Amino acid sequence: MKDNKQFGMATFACIFNKDLSKVLLIKRNEEKRKKYGFDWAIVGGKIEIGEHSQDAIRREIKEEIGVDILKEDLRLLNVKEVPNWGNIAHVAFFIYGSILDEKIDIILNNEAEEYKWFNINNLPENRSEDNITELKNLTKKYFNI
Repeated sequence: MKDNKQFGMATFACIFNKDLSKVLLIKRNEEKRKKYGFDWAIVGGKIEIGEHSQDAIRREIKEEIGVDILKEDLRLLNVKEVPNWGNIAHVAFFIYGSILDEKIDIILNNEAEEYKWFNINNLPENRSEDNITELKNLTKKYFNI
């Protein structure tokens, strides 16, 4: 029996402030909230055909929050495979970590309504990534902090 599921790859960035006490989350617009079922998310999106995951996350960061980030300011933290994501696709997520100054100018595109630097110990319930503390620890390790 043929399955109509798709296969996809996406990339995300868990962006922390300089002392790793806060994480940047964006509140998705109403259309995205309905489509994906959560309000707050880390920056990210689909990898395009022929695009390396690191180039894709740099593009997504620029598109979604208006920040140019250098390759050396990113670390691959995790690759997460979800064979039955949303009962519609088999996906692989490349999750990167990065550190930014909280005072950096954030310019949101139309996919988000707002952004906020959340304290790691006070994260919103309805968010995309559930293991932010683990990602913080990996970021600390890979950036030698």
